[in-house]
Amino acid sequence: MMFVRISGRMRINVHSLNAQGGGGTNYVEMTKAKVVVRNGDGWSLLEAPAITGNMLKHWHFVGFVDYFRETNFKNNLTERAVRYNAVRFAAKEEKAKKVGGEEVKLDDEANIIKNFADADIHGFLAPETRVRRVSLVKTSFLIPTEDFLVDVMGEKLISAVKHNRVDLNEKGAIGSGEEETAQMLFTREYASALYGFSMVLDLGFVGVPQCNTSECVIGEEERKARMECALKALIPMLSGYIGANLARSFPAIKIEELVAIKSEKPSPALVHGFYTDYVELSKNIVNNAKNLGFKMDCYSMGVDFKDSHSVSSVEDLVKAILGK
Repeated sequence: MMFVRISGRMRINVHSLNAQGGGGTNYVEMTKAKVVVRNGDGWSLLEAPAITGNMLKHWHFVGFVDYFRETNFKNNLTERAVRYNAVRFAAKEEKAKKVGGEEVKLDDEANIIKNFADADIHGFLAPETRVRRVSLVKTSFLIPTEDFLVDVMGEKLISAVKHNRVDLNEKGAIGSGEEETAQMLFTREYASALYGFSMVLDLGFVGVPQCNTSECVIGEEERKARMECALKALIPMLSGYIGANLARSFPAIKIEELVAIKSEKPSPALVHGFYTDYVELSKNIVNNAKNLGFKMDCYSMGVDFKDSHSVSSVEDLVKAILGK
């Protein structure tokens, strides 16, 4: 059994990972969210650039599919998964195709997760048969940390950059006529900040129906492969593959701090890296859980976390957890 919880902080410069609005215009606006921060003896409600949990979960899904396609069980995915389309079965859909074309009935959770590793890890909803499964991977919003926001109070975290696309004609000139090539101007918003995040991976439930937790419905080797791929999917996601606009503005990401625990039973989530005291509060969670009989392995990077194994990167964290 393996249940993993991760919290931490990353510095991201000049990113445009989550956009909203801009439809039909040449101005692309970043996603923003309101956050509450402690400001001296009071509180402040601030608007900050955010990267949604939906975005993070999508890129974890992409990483999982890529790694799982390298295993011996590579066809145990929905046909949609290889197009990186996360499973939400369509209305009136009573069957779904696997990679290779085999059809699977969507009338039973156990049958669905046995045949579809992506539905097992990331959950699903089959509206026609009313069968559903909650995702084993849960992600928070990525948001600027409260101490960073207080330190830069009043500073603009978002800036707009004007870009252009130049289309030349066969003479190498920029056209101006209606049917000629031309120069197109567009503006996109970018942000830089110290971001906090938190994740929960309930990998102990891989292959186990949530409607009947008494047995696992897949073989042990495939179960291990699914768990390993779910962990490995953290590597690309936390190194920059976490949003939109990656082609022209791949984010300048650096993991500053990381705290993680692996336990044999479902344990409390660690405190979100948004909070200034998330490390101390996470220590309390671990200590209290151990006093209640939880068996845990702890890992940390860039912070002083008592009785934890020091890791140097996300890759090192994944290797250490798999080693256990």
